[in-house]
Amino acid sequence: MKLDMSTKHLRILNLLKFTGGKDLEFIKTLMDISKPNLNNYLKDIHKNISSNEKTGKMDLIITDIIEKKDLYSSLQEKQTISKEDRVFFLILKLLIEGNLNLYYLAEILNVSRRTLNMDLVSIKEELNIFELKIESHTGKGIFLDGEVVNKRNALCCYIYKYLVEEEYLPIIFSENFKYIKEDYEISSQLNSDIEKIMVDFKFDMFFYNRILLSSFYISFKYIRFDNDLYNNTNTLEIILKDKFMFETYFSKAFSNEELPKFYNFLHSSLFKNISIDYIRGFLNILKICRGTFPEESIYLKDHFLIWKKIIKTSLNIDVSDDKKELLKNFIQRVIFCSKQKHYLSIYEFYFLNLNLDNYTSTRCISLFKEFRKSYWNISFTDVLAIYFILNTQQTTSSKEITVVYKNIPVYILENMKEKLQYKYNVTIKEFVNAYFFEDYCKNNKLSTIGILGDLKLFKDLDENLKKFDILHLNLKV
Repeated sequence: MKLDMSTKHLRILNLLKFTGGKDLEFIKTLMDISKPNLNNYLKDIHKNISSNEKTGKMDLIITDIIEKKDLYSSLQEKQTISKEDRVFFLILKLLIEGNLNLYYLAEILNVSRRTLNMDLVSIKEELNIFELKIESHTGKGIFLDGEVVNKRNALCCYIYKYLVEEEYLPIIFSENFKYIKEDYEISSQLNSDIEKIMVDFKFDMFFYNRILLSSFYISFKYIRFDNDLYNNTNTLEIILKDKFMFETYFSKAFSNEELPKFYNFLHSSLFKNISIDYIRGFLNILKICRGTFPEESIYLKDHFLIWKKIIKTSLNIDVSDDKKELLKNFIQRVIFCSKQKHYLSIYEFYFLNLNLDNYTSTRCISLFKEFRKSYWNISFTDVLAIYFILNTQQTTSSKEITVVYKNIPVYILENMKEKLQYKYNVTIKEFVNAYFFEDYCKNNKLSTIGILGDLKLFKDLDENLKKFDILHLNLKV
């Protein structure tokens, strides 16, 4: 009998490997599933292991799964699209194209029209959160109805979800949406602008900030709707040319010292083409990226006390008041995001690529489970960042290295610098994002490169990396 594997099976398999099979409670919490359902997924995965003896004992099933090499690749070949992914796919397609042709979609999704009609019930419920409706026009298809700004808000959330989760999604997603990432405007121009804002304005604080900024631009400028007439006199570049007007909007997101520099950045970047109608959304995105919410500061003291208790309970670390400033942005962002009505369950799994050792992963899992008791929306990657901030150590070191990284907030790296130097007995000259590594090599003499993360993440740098001695680093603290 053919065993269909879903996206959820793939995620659970990698989480099981990550935990070494020792913490099913963590997997249940992260995946938001019950123990019986988790057991069923594990049994499904186990049936794909050839020559295994039939067993109902979960400990033996887990052992078999963990010991089986290349199991992920085998399951991925059998991956089919589940109802959850199908609804996600249909919503994303509807938001981008404005309509759905159910006859065509039934064929490419290999399901019946009746199945798609049942999916429409779920789609209506999800889009209702954004005050959007779907209408059925006989002989023409399914159409999206609602205010343009609401469509773009929804699109931003679902584009973000797609870009974060794409590694695990069925191939039909990349077949239909990869053109967005591959377009020169996004893959080169936008990426360049985003890297500049990361470096120049200390936006590299949280995991996925790059994807968040990219999702906003794609949703509020790149994707054009049929009835959306672009007005090039109503852009941020034109309306905010006056510096007083510019400062009126951005003074809450940037300091007085940063405002002139951001003014120049904005007027030379792709973001200048955003409509002034979407300035509020842009400001929210910028504040989320930095965790800067002055309006939430009145709650900071109370939440800091809660965080101190959580950290003490799970890690037995007493958080001093001087750490309050370091944690402030995380606290404020969690508070702000918990109040947003536009909530999607998003699986942020980049941490699986960081080569975390057992000690670090175990302590982060403990911290995550404790945080989730008080903060339903906090992600594991946020907890990971908090954990690294809490751990620093003075050191003396010898060998000088440059550390190359991808998709890790530089804020975390700076706080972990002393610990890394101590562990590997090196002096870290600089942290260089892989995006800038080629240019960095042209202007600097290098001998040893430290790599943070799985080497496969840096395969685009293979030729450059061959020139140097490579020191593989992990983030054990």
